[in-house]
Amino acid sequence: MPFLDLPVHSAVPLRPFSSTRHLVSLAALLALAHPDPVWALSAQEVFARSGGSVAALETLDASGRRVGVSSATQVQARRFVTICEALEGAQTVRLRWPDGPQEGVPVAVAARDRERNLCLVDLPEASMPQGSALTVQRELPPVGSRVYAVSNAAGLGVGISEGVVSGVRSFRGQRYIQFTAPVSPGSEGGALLDAEGRLVGVLDYRHRAGQNVNFAPLAAWVDEVVARSQAAAAQLQRFDAATELLRNARWTELSALSATWVREQPDDADALRFAVAAAAGLKDAPAELAAWRERYRVSPEQPGIGVSLGELLLMRGLADEAKAHAERLVAAQPEFAKAHLLLARTQEVARANREAEASYRRAIELDTWLLEAYQGLARMAQAKGDHETAIAIWSRLSGLFPESLQPRIELARAYMAARRNQRAYAVLQQLPAADQDGSIAWFWRGVALLRLDAPEAAVAAYRKSLERQLEYREEAWRGIGEAMGAMQRWPEAIAAFQAAVDATPSNDGWRYNLAWSLNRGGRAAEALPILSDLTAKSPDEASYWRLLGIVLQRLDRPREAANAMERVLQRAPRDVLAWSELVAMRRAAGLHKEARDAYQQLLALDTKAAADSYRRSMLPFEGTAP
Repeated sequence: MPFLDLPVHSAVPLRPFSSTRHLVSLAALLALAHPDPVWALSAQEVFARSGGSVAALETLDASGRRVGVSSATQVQARRFVTICEALEGAQTVRLRWPDGPQEGVPVAVAARDRERNLCLVDLPEASMPQGSALTVQRELPPVGSRVYAVSNAAGLGVGISEGVVSGVRSFRGQRYIQFTAPVSPGSEGGALLDAEGRLVGVLDYRHRAGQNVNFAPLAAWVDEVVARSQAAAAQLQRFDAATELLRNARWTELSALSATWVREQPDDADALRFAVAAAAGLKDAPAELAAWRERYRVSPEQPGIGVSLGELLLMRGLADEAKAHAERLVAAQPEFAKAHLLLARTQEVARANREAEASYRRAIELDTWLLEAYQGLARMAQAKGDHETAIAIWSRLSGLFPESLQPRIELARAYMAARRNQRAYAVLQQLPAADQDGSIAWFWRGVALLRLDAPEAAVAAYRKSLERQLEYREEAWRGIGEAMGAMQRWPEAIAAFQAAVDATPSNDGWRYNLAWSLNRGGRAAEALPILSDLTAKSPDEASYWRLLGIVLQRLDRPREAANAMERVLQRAPRDVLAWSELVAMRRAAGLHKEARDAYQQLLALDTKAAADSYRRSMLPFEGTAP
């Protein structure tokens, strides 16, 4: 009789399983008892089953220009889940598959759970997705178990990476899966799958703490998005109102709305985020910094907010506080690349170049996609006169990311720093097709053309950048001012520099440029109050005193002009041009002995400049050779 048919009290003796043959028999027995065993799938099998259920998600602005690329994961027949942050600021959202329509398929946002950063989007009824809905695994995956990340990483198309579950972590009362499968920008909204191809989490590249330290909201939360969206309808309505005010730059109204919101919910992350935006839009620097401090207080577990606070501290000139803050961030989040990037910037400001370079390299080790760290290394190389290294860095990145604009722009800038302006212009003429006619492309073409001594063409390029709504408009107006000055078209130069000042009244550089063009355009009297204010505000800036002296001289106030030039020489005692100007100013003021003393100082520094100064400023009055 077969073994499995033995009666319970059979007299047939049973021997212990002590051989390989018996172990194999036991495995066969178990297989018979469980005819449909669940076996782990290979990465190839997981991707074959689930790859079509993950789509590229693209966001477009009001002009139809693509502004973001991420991922979305299919959870129902025509419904996908993604990360809410990926949708913000978008006028249009569309999904794209390799075999789908070339223009993509537009989707509508169906529900939002902003607290958990999960949003649902729906395909139109007539559209058919490429894959099928993934099975959602509602139990947490065991620590150490195999997981796969399927996403549109780096916008290169849907692919797969492999890792393990490192743990389950809690942030502000919510649990997240920590995993090691590599992810990249563009992965957010993709699928985190277990070894059986089931959805266990939704990828969120922005919520990560370092190399192979990534986090995913739980897939089980997808079931709750609609209910939580409905429960938070009033909050979402306020969020949408604030978003609309932000989109239309209605800063005063946004400030009022966010202030009320913060009073009612002082720990609400969205309220504080809009408070930051409103203060920045109103150019209220103290309020902006205070709002960033509150954002970091409320969300200390989000190191990105800490980095943004540090960047603002650095921008505000609080370098020591920024450096101490960066050191604390690195200590708390040693695997977070942007914390090392911030530390590198503060070290660079402190002229700790060796430490800064090491921090930039550490940031790159932790996040090879962190272009700002490469930019820092390139900038430090250029500061040392090593332009070839900077060119090599950006040339390499341009090849790695052929559809990305920033590396190409940085490569052109590196060529310009090396005075290879024709090569820079050639790079700018070969930008990715989507960016060829953009505001940034035209702006940098203007910069390159001005350096190529083509001011008319530079003005045309700058004006095209303004027509295309360049974000930093004052930079384009400055460029137009410089180009007009190069052509000695002073009224137009003055108008351009005045536009730059109007755009950013607090920028002293633009005010200096305006004063310079006013003086050159025969309007020195209008330049005088600007320079008087600049020298009072920044008494150690030699360039301000120099121009003030020149303006006073033109206004026939030579004694005051000489005093201004003396202030230049207090800061730059070996400035040959300043000594030469001082000789002329003292001579015009009738200070003959003082003029000769200045001449002797100039003679000790530069005999040729002294001879020129003597012929121009002293010989006409003395009639004899020195």
